[in-house]
Amino acid sequence: MVKASTVALATVSTLALVGIGYALYFDQKRRNDPAFRRKLRKERKKLVKAAKTKEEIDKSEAVNSINAALDAISNETFPVSVEEKEKYFMEQVAKGETLFAQGEAGFQDAAICFFRALKVYPSPVELVMIYQKTVPEPVFNLVMAMMSLDVKRKQERYYEVFPPAEMNVKIGEISTGKTEDGKQVIRRALVADKDFSAGDILFEEDPVVSGLLPKLEGQDFCNFCLKQISSGEAVHCKNCDTVVFCSSTCHKTAADQYHQYLCPGKDDIDTKEHAFLDYASENNVKYPTMIARFLATMVYEETTKTPTGKDDEYNTWDHIERLRYLEVQASDKEKKEIELLKGLLGPKVPGIDEFVTEERYLTLKGKLLYNAYGVQTIATGDKEFEASSEDCRELPNGKSVGTALYRAASYLYKASSPNIKVTFPSRTHRLTVTATKAISKGDELTVSYNEDIKKSDVKEPEEEKNDEAVEIDVEQVEIEQTQDGGIEATITQETIVVSKE
Repeated sequence: MVKASTVALATVSTLALVGIGYALYFDQKRRNDPAFRRKLRKERKKLVKAAKTKEEIDKSEAVNSINAALDAISNETFPVSVEEKEKYFMEQVAKGETLFAQGEAGFQDAAICFFRALKVYPSPVELVMIYQKTVPEPVFNLVMAMMSLDVKRKQERYYEVFPPAEMNVKIGEISTGKTEDGKQVIRRALVADKDFSAGDILFEEDPVVSGLLPKLEGQDFCNFCLKQISSGEAVHCKNCDTVVFCSSTCHKTAADQYHQYLCPGKDDIDTKEHAFLDYASENNVKYPTMIARFLATMVYEETTKTPTGKDDEYNTWDHIERLRYLEVQASDKEKKEIELLKGLLGPKVPGIDEFVTEERYLTLKGKLLYNAYGVQTIATGDKEFEASSEDCRELPNGKSVGTALYRAASYLYKASSPNIKVTFPSRTHRLTVTATKAISKGDELTVSYNEDIKKSDVKEPEEEKNDEAVEIDVEQVEIEQTQDGGIEATITQETIVVSKE
């Protein structure tokens, strides 16, 4: 009688021989049969393609899932009072902890809770550091993925909402050629969003900030809107003799936005305010004062805006950071300006010393040097005054009494045969753009102005970087869908930008 073990052994031996035989046959075919080799290559490519397609589909579905969560969160109303924010924060963190304790099935919902908590926490950077130490790695990675996508979405959406539709223009992408490796070089410029005839007004625009020539301060030009003031109509600051205004409205607006920080007073001439203004006057420069006004106005906007519980779309800084700028090298002059600026605003604006870094100051100054327009508001008489040596877009046929920086007009490029002109018909810093010839929808808008700038010194903005934010070095977020329909985020190397707000 044949034992079962003998049968099993014989079976295994037979299978082994068959396996070896097939392997030998397969190897021989692979070596000697070209058609067989081609078939194998095709099958391998097909399998790789199928695996790649599945991976791409999984990643796409995962990203769509996170985008859907971000869409839902963007429509939510967040608490506005400190007490409500604290309560909401504690609720979301507790809920997130409960969810991730359930295991992988609760990771995505837990990440959404932690992301919501991040939205109301006063110091997001600090909270991210806490998350990194206390939250399970898969959940933390999902939170970082949501942050990364949220920043990217905001950046991409900017040019969809700015300029606003009523301005009849938009910011388009203009191809300027190709790099050596064949990639297209794109610049952003202002284009018409409808047809215009010669003489049509395309839009009017108030500046982000403007500044009068120091030598004209306190005489017959408004410190706020730069309008020439008729004799006897000047409105004076009750606390100083250094500036005048054309109306009580301009006086109040300036006082609220920036003059409360810059006013030197009448009694003591040995003050930080006087030192700052004396430097500007002695060197005949406007930009240090304009930077001080800009920063003060940002503080005013943040402290006076009404909380809505919704994510604010874009603030003034978001507009400015997207502008091209002139590269400015740090010199003793700039270092002195930074020192004076910190001395002026530091005691009055908490945190300004940390905010005004050398890099940030030089970038702001570079944006003014490249984008600011000379403002022509002389209405009567032939004024004689010393022009500033600072670069600006000096318009033809007029004399500039100061300069101003504009959100939309900064995207106008210079041309020898322009299709628009920039003027100041209200004799204030309010700018008007008028067509000088027929313009079709989609045409780039160009203007004539004088400048003395080397193209090599002009820098493109770093749009992925938010100077009103903090960069956190984490890894690159790879998102993919798991077999059970969940989402998994894997981090390699990346810098995540976290808003301070």
